[in-house]
Amino acid sequence: MRGAVAAGLVAAMLAFGVGVYEGAGFLRGNHRVVHRPNEISAPSLPGTMYVAQAGAIYRFQHGSFTAITSENGWMQPSAAPNDQLVAVRRQTNYSDLYILSTTGKTVAQLTHDSSSRVVEDNHWAFYPRFSPDGQTLFYDFDPKDAYDSFRVDLTIFASRIDPSSRTVPWTQPNDFTGGDISPSPLRDGGLIYTKYSIDNSFQVHSQLWIQRRAGSSGVALTTPEAGCGQPAISPDEKLIAMVCTRGSSQSAELDVATFDATNLALGSPATLVSGRMVASPAFSPDGKTIAFLAPDNPGGHFQLWTVGSSGPASVREITSDLGLDSTSAPVWMKG
Repeated sequence: MRGAVAAGLVAAMLAFGVGVYEGAGFLRGNHRVVHRPNEISAPSLPGTMYVAQAGAIYRFQHGSFTAITSENGWMQPSAAPNDQLVAVRRQTNYSDLYILSTTGKTVAQLTHDSSSRVVEDNHWAFYPRFSPDGQTLFYDFDPKDAYDSFRVDLTIFASRIDPSSRTVPWTQPNDFTGGDISPSPLRDGGLIYTKYSIDNSFQVHSQLWIQRRAGSSGVALTTPEAGCGQPAISPDEKLIAMVCTRGSSQSAELDVATFDATNLALGSPATLVSGRMVASPAFSPDGKTIAFLAPDNPGGHFQLWTVGSSGPASVREITSDLGLDSTSAPVWMKG
């Protein structure tokens, strides 16, 4: 049991490990000054993008960044219905989900995860993603273990926007792994996400997983050995971008593969970026470009990059002196 608990702690760190890597790299020194995004300019990208840094959300448009929130625990923004955003606001020992306008105004608080009694009853909510039809919100939540309130194996839940509906647990995480993360809903109602497991040698593996309905066992899309996670789905749902470590703890690949929704299978992945600590891919609105985060030097802070989703991989560094939140994928919209 002690070994299983230890393995579980390792997996939990892996689930949020890219951020730890960033912090460790900072301690090694040899870094440029980190600026707030609104202090710099960058090459212009089509449409509008939202990123997070130091607890604030920034809008990137026409080559300039604008802060839409204060530095107050904001992270993991995502697109929401009615041209709004859904985002996480993280506190010291809990987090909640909010609907924000694109100017950062709070429209609604969706969860209330702070307990007024004891801290052990607090909850965590992460990785909010609306379904393509805007009717269902998927997100990570920590249902409490009645025998161990400090155990955190995140489960993906779904909540309809209809106030009369009930919240439904979708996934069944493996024990002591840190749980299932990064939900990516499909138009047909299915869900792709990252599932962690521990093998008989107490090695932790991440896989892309797909479920057709809540509570089903689901099917693996990638092998444990590939160590893939952080799925991003193209707007036409024909491509999936993913981050694959392939056993490395120092770098990762950004891979893209065709997706066969009928047979629940991926084509042979093509590597677009390698040799970097890649994180948090996101497709452009036309599906032709993938934004991602990665340091521009070993141990550096995470910057914004782009690469073409097909054909020759033309990697482009968009920023060089920021410190973006590596667990917050860019939100890339048309407007």
